[in-house]
Amino acid sequence: MKKRLTPLIAILLNLSLLFSSCAPADEPTPTAESESQETAYPASESEGTDAGGQEFAYPADALTEPAPPTAARFTIQAEPDLQEPLTALYSVAFPGEAPLFVDADADLLASASPQEEAFTPADLPATFLPGSVLIPQTKSQDAADFIAFAISTAGQQVLIDMGALPASVTVTDQAGKTVEIPQPVERVISAYGPVTSMVYAVDAERALVAAGYLGANDPLGSTAMENIDPRFPDLISNDIFSQSTFSVEEAANRDPDLILANARSSWLETVGELDIPILLYDAESTELLKDAVLLTGEIFGPHAAAQAQAWVDYYDWVTDIIAEGTQDLSAEERPNVLFTGTSPQRIASGEMYQSSLIGMAGGLSASAALTGYWNDVNLEQIAAWNPDVIIVPPYGGATVEAITEDAEWQILDAVQAGKVYQMPKLVAPWDTPAPDSVMGIIWLSQVLFPNRVDLDCQAQAQYFFNTFYDYAIPAEELETICVID
Repeated sequence: MKKRLTPLIAILLNLSLLFSSCAPADEPTPTAESESQETAYPASESEGTDAGGQEFAYPADALTEPAPPTAARFTIQAEPDLQEPLTALYSVAFPGEAPLFVDADADLLASASPQEEAFTPADLPATFLPGSVLIPQTKSQDAADFIAFAISTAGQQVLIDMGALPASVTVTDQAGKTVEIPQPVERVISAYGPVTSMVYAVDAERALVAAGYLGANDPLGSTAMENIDPRFPDLISNDIFSQSTFSVEEAANRDPDLILANARSSWLETVGELDIPILLYDAESTELLKDAVLLTGEIFGPHAAAQAQAWVDYYDWVTDIIAEGTQDLSAEERPNVLFTGTSPQRIASGEMYQSSLIGMAGGLSASAALTGYWNDVNLEQIAAWNPDVIIVPPYGGATVEAITEDAEWQILDAVQAGKVYQMPKLVAPWDTPAPDSVMGIIWLSQVLFPNRVDLDCQAQAQYFFNTFYDYAIPAEELETICVID
């Protein structure tokens, strides 16, 4: 019986559905256009509930007009090959956001480094990739923050992760040793004062976890250094990390990934147990100093490398001006200069940087024939040299008066003529193989050739410290360090 009724039931159901579809509807079926219009908010403010059942009100034009696009923090004008690394940096600097690239009138310009025909002292742009710089075009704080991030170790890591920068660099240090250094370098102990100054000069001081400093123990040096780097009181470690001393235990506590040291340090063999790369320096000449600064830049990434090259270019610019102003002088017409040490009869040898500095300033080193490092000589030898000018250093308690007020020294022409001077310093003494020595060359050229060399010590000191220490040196400090007396 059930089998016979089943077809009849199916027929009745189909007829019911057919009549239902033909009957007029209570509401017309909306078209796609009318459906869109009905779901838009009406012209007056309306109310409703959200998915959680909470009441809300919405403005009349909330959906009838498209929502405005999110404003970019700043715009970037960049060459096509730089847009990918910039996008990677931007996405980390501002999570969840994307950069806005434009063809002109941008807040930030990313381009190849400008190639100048001749060096002139000027502001240095931020270098985020080798040969590529970021230059702000407006005063956008977001753009400034982005630049700071792009040249930081965190920014370097982003570029390393995407393959735009190498994961390690291999260099040959000034002891001839090949050293592989993982990138980016984030924690550094500098156990040699001149190299600490190089780290600052290449804008890599953020990596220092402990350091030895030159000239920072006296009130002038320590105050200036704290103005330059507020972390200085926590970083200075002259008693435990120096050319003669190195605490393995303290080093381990600071967990460095690189140690910087002088090639003649007495403790080098004992530090091998730390299994930490050690980079050695020996910069006792003009060319070796320039090589040392370039080496320091190379290990800290593209921005540091560009800073290092800028310092070398500045050094060459200074010495070229001095050479041009003194090129017509014969050897007999050049002043004979004696550089003394921590005591009047302790003399710099011809193999020391102090003798190179005298030559760069246009003079002749009276003690050029001496070898090694500091030599103790008798007054008879000094009298035989009979220097035209005597320079004493700004360290070790050396003073001009120790020479000028000693009756035995009165036989010298330099003493009789009142030409005994103390080399200045702000922090690092200007006679040492450190970046600051370019200022020592400028100052000494003014001592020797005030009417021949067109370099103003105060103007150059202002540029030097602003550019290589990021320090706007006050006028009273400029007057103090550039004085000739």
